[in-house]
Amino acid sequence: MRRTWLALLLLLVAGCASWAPWPFRGPSGAALARADRLAAEGDYGAALAAYDQFLAEYPDDGEAARARMSREPLAELMRLRQELARLRADLARREADLVKVRADLERLKQIDLRLERRGRK
Repeated sequence: MRRTWLALLLLLVAGCASWAPWPFRGPSGAALARADRLAAEGDYGAALAAYDQFLAEYPDDGEAARARMSREPLAELMRLRQELARLRADLARREADLVKVRADLERLKQIDLRLERRGRK
């Protein structure tokens, strides 16, 4: 009788040890949760790196498709941000060039006016 109770107690403890009130994510779930958290916080570069790491380490995980679906918009966002930064730098260069051209044009107008006044004398 004592052995029966001991066996039941061991089964109960073993069952409780393997059961969790919510699904245990394991290392792959923790890695994906980290990537999701970084994306939600707006740290897109780190989130993209975390999704890439998850996909490299767990390519056959059941959540890999979702990770790829979450990663793609972030990758596109990062690409567009780089493109925007490049365009802003190009715009700043062009604005500086425009200032120079306007100054040159003003100098040419002044030269033209001086030549025109000399020609009238």
